[in-house]
Amino acid sequence: MTQALHEKWKFLNGLKSPADVKKLKVEQLRTLAEEIRRFILNSVSKTGGHLASNLGVVELTLALHYVFDFKEDKLLWDVGHQCYAHKIITGRKDKFERLRQAGGISGFPNPAESVYDPFTVGHAGTAIATAIGMAIGEQLRRDEGRGMRDDPALREPDDKRPSRVVAVVGDASIVNGVSFEALNNLGLVKRQLLIVLNDNSMAIDATVGAMAKYFSKVRLSQTYEDLRRTTRNILEHMPVIGKSVEEAIERIKKSIRMVLPASQMFESLDIPYFGPVDGHDVGSLIRLFEALAELEHPAILHVYTRKGNGFRPAGSRPSKFHSTGPFKINGDTVESASVPGRRSFTDVFGEHLTKLAEKDSRIVAITSAMCDGTGLVEFHKKFADRFYDVGIAESAAVDIAAGLAGNGLKPVVCIYSTFLQRSFDQIFQEVALQNLPVVFCIDRAGVVGSDGPTHHGMMDIGFLRMLPNMVLTAPANEVEMKLALEFALGQDGPVVIRYPKDVVPSQKPVGAAPDDAFVPARRACAKPFRLGKSVVVKKRKDSAVAIVSYGSVLTEALEAARLLAKEGIAVDVVNARFAAPVDKKIVSLLEKGKGLITVEDHACACGFGSAVLELAAATFDRPTTRPIAVLGAPRRFLKHDSRSAQLMEIGVNADRIVKTAKKMLKT
Repeated sequence: MTQALHEKWKFLNGLKSPADVKKLKVEQLRTLAEEIRRFILNSVSKTGGHLASNLGVVELTLALHYVFDFKEDKLLWDVGHQCYAHKIITGRKDKFERLRQAGGISGFPNPAESVYDPFTVGHAGTAIATAIGMAIGEQLRRDEGRGMRDDPALREPDDKRPSRVVAVVGDASIVNGVSFEALNNLGLVKRQLLIVLNDNSMAIDATVGAMAKYFSKVRLSQTYEDLRRTTRNILEHMPVIGKSVEEAIERIKKSIRMVLPASQMFESLDIPYFGPVDGHDVGSLIRLFEALAELEHPAILHVYTRKGNGFRPAGSRPSKFHSTGPFKINGDTVESASVPGRRSFTDVFGEHLTKLAEKDSRIVAITSAMCDGTGLVEFHKKFADRFYDVGIAESAAVDIAAGLAGNGLKPVVCIYSTFLQRSFDQIFQEVALQNLPVVFCIDRAGVVGSDGPTHHGMMDIGFLRMLPNMVLTAPANEVEMKLALEFALGQDGPVVIRYPKDVVPSQKPVGAAPDDAFVPARRACAKPFRLGKSVVVKKRKDSAVAIVSYGSVLTEALEAARLLAKEGIAVDVVNARFAAPVDKKIVSLLEKGKGLITVEDHACACGFGSAVLELAAATFDRPTTRPIAVLGAPRRFLKHDSRSAQLMEIGVNADRIVKTAKKMLKT
């Protein structure tokens, strides 16, 4: 058990469910908020996790659970990483000792864990649209005119209060295209639906764009007393029985000069807007939620919170503490608990792109609210005029890149694999169809460890290699990361470079002899990239099996070759480098009597191994007599765990390769 669970909390130890929150007085809730904040800090320091965002929403979460009953009502989080206080309140406190670890709770809402989590959520922009669907669904279930009450499964008691729906949306999520589409359709809802706009000026990095400037104007113009005055006026003029929301808004505007940009923007969309108010004043929030819960109309409450509130390092550097590994707390200072060592693929990419940009002024970097996470901090510092962060708007990032490429520039789009999925249509229409030289640098490809199923990058090969003109590459190590980038920037069409959230392989794995396969492998990987050409990193005349690796899992292939060699079994090892186009020489190994084992950190379905199978089917007039085994992830969602454990779980490791090779040789 963690130390955090052993502490003598005044109220936290007695907190088993939201019912316990409702028993407390406001002053007691303030104490509980600080206990929850300290508990989150202690827990995350040991397990890692999303810290800054969760420290900022404690009072907001307490007030929501104090007013609403989310067993019956519905609470939807937009970007679920801010749900830690919610999980603590809903009976999962004792499970935080294994937060985001195997057998422990997820770092995101998860219906498998609790009835208080209606959806698994990990991407931005989804909550308002989902809330609209839930609110309309509630309307339809209660609609006598549609005859639904004849169906016992849909029938609701006549005296049952309608479920209330609340969506908590960050200021960075509200600017997402899906959020705007949802706001545009909010008029479909003819009943209660509350949108809580959690404004902390931060996504993963600082919120950017015109909307961010809008909110900044409001934020900077408000003093603490202004926020208190706004709260009082909202409560004094809230609609009562027989009065409309519109009348209430007009009274509030006359009372407090509501001419601020955020108000004007939402009013132009015909959405009742209240705020801004203090997101850390739990007493005022409770009164506001009690009043707004009675509205029979959608509305927005704009609250200010401070990301990292209560912990100075996270408050002063919220990007650094957005998602963190374990760390040690020394008062108001922090020491990393991780072992310093090798650089990551992300580090190598960022450094080399910056170096190449010094020589080529046409190189432009684009990201979607993840400058730090994609390794672009130094590039941004040196080339601010060639760096564009478009916020949580991946589709726009791709279209902007297409426009830049159409004007002779060399755009490099840097987005995590899981988030690039959101821009598939733009990659198809504006990039692949036009055959424009856009470079997609896909970070967090493959299994990503503790973030779990919402963040794994297991689909990018599949949805990208089907597109004509797209070239797909994957570097195996630091040298290849640099070579792949140089190759991509020299092409006349779109190129994808995928790489994991992991350190680059060491020069010589433990146990490797000086004369084994790792030395020639380094020499082979130092060769420049040539379109659709693989490199042989280990070749034996007497081998009957070739292990064909794609990307960073080359280390597992080489380790498998070493283990097999110790048992007197000779195998070849090929570094494929490309998943589109696949090197025909790989398939030609079948004609030479060798079996093939493909290895990739991706789903088997539609991945690199599938591409090899397709090429083999197209190459031979009749089925080859030599077997092909495809090692990759099964067609299911993978739970949170360490990356190494996940690779072992899906069978993308040396031991599984060894077993597959032995089985193949027996057939």
